[in-house]
Amino acid sequence: MAAAKPRPYRRILTSALHRRFVHASALSVLVCYIISVVIGDKSSLFWALFPIGSCGIRAVLLFISPLSVFVLRVGQMHIGSRTTASPLQTFKYLFPLHVIQTFAWYIFSAWWFSEVYKWSSPVSAQLEWVKRGSPHERATLNERPIYIYTYHLLLAVAQSLFHLYNDYDRIPIPVAKQSTTDGTEQSTHSTQAISKRLQAGLPQVVRGGVLRSTIVACICPVAYSAFLRRRAWSYTMSFAKLFWDFPRSAADPPSLILPIKPPLIARTMLSGALLVLCWQTTNLFFSIFLSQEPLKRGQPLTAEAKDPNGSLLNGLKAKKETVRAFAFRELSFISQQFPDRRKAIFNDIDREGGSAWTQILQSATEIVQGIPTRINEKQSEAAGPKPSVTETKSEKPVLHTLPRLTDPVQEGNIFATSPKPRSTQGKIEEGFSSTFRSLGESPDWTPKARARARDAFDRASSAMLSPERKQKLLASSQDLKMLTGASSSRPENINPFITKLLRSPIGLFIRQSYARRLSGIILGTPTATLSSIIDAIESITRLLIASLQEDPYGKVQADVPGIVRLFTETSVALEQYAHAGLDIHWTDASFPPSNDPVAQAAARLVPDVELVIDSLKGSLANLLSAFDPYLRDIGLVGKDLRLAKEAAGIVEE
Repeated sequence: MAAAKPRPYRRILTSALHRRFVHASALSVLVCYIISVVIGDKSSLFWALFPIGSCGIRAVLLFISPLSVFVLRVGQMHIGSRTTASPLQTFKYLFPLHVIQTFAWYIFSAWWFSEVYKWSSPVSAQLEWVKRGSPHERATLNERPIYIYTYHLLLAVAQSLFHLYNDYDRIPIPVAKQSTTDGTEQSTHSTQAISKRLQAGLPQVVRGGVLRSTIVACICPVAYSAFLRRRAWSYTMSFAKLFWDFPRSAADPPSLILPIKPPLIARTMLSGALLVLCWQTTNLFFSIFLSQEPLKRGQPLTAEAKDPNGSLLNGLKAKKETVRAFAFRELSFISQQFPDRRKAIFNDIDREGGSAWTQILQSATEIVQGIPTRINEKQSEAAGPKPSVTETKSEKPVLHTLPRLTDPVQEGNIFATSPKPRSTQGKIEEGFSSTFRSLGESPDWTPKARARARDAFDRASSAMLSPERKQKLLASSQDLKMLTGASSSRPENINPFITKLLRSPIGLFIRQSYARRLSGIILGTPTATLSSIIDAIESITRLLIASLQEDPYGKVQADVPGIVRLFTETSVALEQYAHAGLDIHWTDASFPPSNDPVAQAAARLVPDVELVIDSLKGSLANLLSAFDPYLRDIGLVGKDLRLAKEAAGIVEE
């Protein structure tokens, strides 16, 4: 009888995240209840606070607004930070799905909040859609609710921009290098208690909500009167005509002067602050609860599964990064805090696809090997395509069997400056050409332009010139030497006008900083896999060390030399590439110049990448220290041992 298939880790994780979602929603309902009390009728204190009544109904209706944000966060959540090379590439990645979803959900949330707020306001607020005059007068639109609705929609647009720019969709998982050589057990993910995180985050949320609503309240009168008033009036009129009869004169706003007075401005600022508070607390609760440890009642999530190891292996092999990150995080906790689960892993040797330890090792090794693989791919791209076999072969004499029908190819400098034009039209064209060309001239060309020009020149010269004439032409022109030579790709060699443009707010969108480019190469793109990388390194290290006491078969120790070599090669390649191997992109105008090597060395220290380097070195030191009496027995001697000690920074006495 075939063994039962283990429960997928994705289902176990979904169940755990659902419980955390319920807890976050409960706090959001509490915030909605407070907002309901603030905006409700306060003529009776008892009914203003009594939850079973209009206050409770209003709170439930208000909860639909944060529920929209919850739906958005669930659909777009990810673990790592963005590692795209520039903000423009980030926008290309987010557009159109993420951008449209973000704006749509926030606009719906603002509209629903406006409806509940209008319904809850007293009659003295004058927020009815229609002004009812005398019996002989026809109804007219009331512009006060139109203005408040417009203000809330502008807040939704502003909140959407902040959401996308600050990457609210990211689940913040703190990662710290905790490998120590003194044998103490420390957690890789040191998270504070929920109460402390709430106490630290709520004051910032309140201040941010008040500030954001105040800024939009100051901008709204100008934007409303200049751009949005007629459109908002026309849209509201088309809807109101279905229920009321209006004269033709009501098709346009009644006057150029806005009916905005200090009480209305104060009301919009208060309602806007409450709306932003609702959004921000929702994002805060979601991030705090979903970034908790993968534990349930103090035990790993897979502890209650029929096949805990099988479910964990299913998560380690998952294709979705979120599922895989939580699985590696659980493996990290198992390797640090749960000896019973470690022993179960070492004892699980009769499993389809290999023992549990072998499959865990394969999954973790694949994560770590991805670092040198991405480095090699990037270096291959920078080196350019290899020359084809036909180009490397020696040139054979060409037989000219047909008579020449055209003049011989010009042997002089075909790239020499053309003669100056004499006609008026030619002079004007030459003037515009020189003006625009001067904006981009510099001692060096951009790498992409050089590569394209080099490719075009190689094709043209190979088709038209013999090898001897090609070399003669290259030696006769300084521009062609610069074209075919290696590019320094230094930002200080760019034209000063372009440098100023790159340092301006406009250049921020296309600037490819060293930190983001290096993070994208080392940690993956479009989002970083830092948590999975650190957890894979730390988990394998602690499991290997624990195997000295907990592995009854002694088979795990045979993998120590391979892991040490992998960590050594990865650490050396990563450190060399991060500190000296990656060139500076020509758009990185904020990078220190080459005449300041100290500042450049400091700028090359990217925190997330340094965290991986420190984790590799610390793990190497721990492994060599723990297995020091058995290094010769397990076959770790000679060059491998010497390189490992050098990579770990161990100085032999």
